[in-house]
Amino acid sequence: MRRLMLVAASLAIVACGRSRTDTMRTLAEEHAVSAQKDSLLQDVAQTSSFIADLTRQIGTVRDLKAGREVRSAGDLEESSTPQERRMRILAQVKEITTRLNESESRLETTRRRVAELTGNDASKSRRLAAFDSVITSFRSIIETQKAQMADLSSQLDAATAENTSLRGENTRLVSTTAQVTSERDSVIAQENTVYYIVGTSADLRKQHIIERTGGFLGIGVTQVPARMLDATQFTPVDLRQATSIELPKAGAAYRVITRQDLAALESPPDDRGRLTGTLRIKDPQRFWAGSKFLILVQQ
Repeated sequence: MRRLMLVAASLAIVACGRSRTDTMRTLAEEHAVSAQKDSLLQDVAQTSSFIADLTRQIGTVRDLKAGREVRSAGDLEESSTPQERRMRILAQVKEITTRLNESESRLETTRRRVAELTGNDASKSRRLAAFDSVITSFRSIIETQKAQMADLSSQLDAATAENTSLRGENTRLVSTTAQVTSERDSVIAQENTVYYIVGTSADLRKQHIIERTGGFLGIGVTQVPARMLDATQFTPVDLRQATSIELPKAGAAYRVITRQDLAALESPPDDRGRLTGTLRIKDPQRFWAGSKFLILVQQ
């Protein structure tokens, strides 16, 4: 009887040991399966975060196209050029695409690993079925993420094409603006260019700059500008800057025979209409309004 009791006790101890071993093994398997699920979930969450960040960054590319400045926290460095930003985003697209492909591959590897852990036991088979459900959910998420990446890649290509077009338009606009500015400056310079010449009556007649008209037998003859004046024979100046003209011969008197308004001078001519020293212009616009050509004849 005592021997039977010892045998029964021994069998109970063995059974208890086996039960404990099975429990520890089951807990280890549960922990391994849970770790696999956590690892996959981390991959999915990280990829989702990358896609959200990439979506925002592609928005910054579109803002660059529209000429809007982006200053929210986490934006690409403001010191980067648009081309550098696009290249960085493109590199991220490739990186995330690689991650998605790796995640998809890991699903299959993990599933096989869990199958090895669970074996053929009925309860273990239930755990494998539950894990298969997780795998299916993750695969669906990954497929969605891949579709999002394809869409984001298309958006990036569209934004890049739009920016390329915009740069071309800006280049043409800059060129057109420069041309218009040059033409405007040329017109303004032309409008403000005036001409003067100073000389004796004989020299100016010889150059066909002045003519004699009227009078009889040399009496009452008037000196007037020639009908056709050659600007190349005159000294060109900008009326906005040339507010004084130094008369060449000290002590000599000069008379203006063109239609300038002499009241616009700082010092008017003497009572005989003569000027000496330096001709100083007080109001250039008024002075040159009557003629762009100024002829001063030495008396």
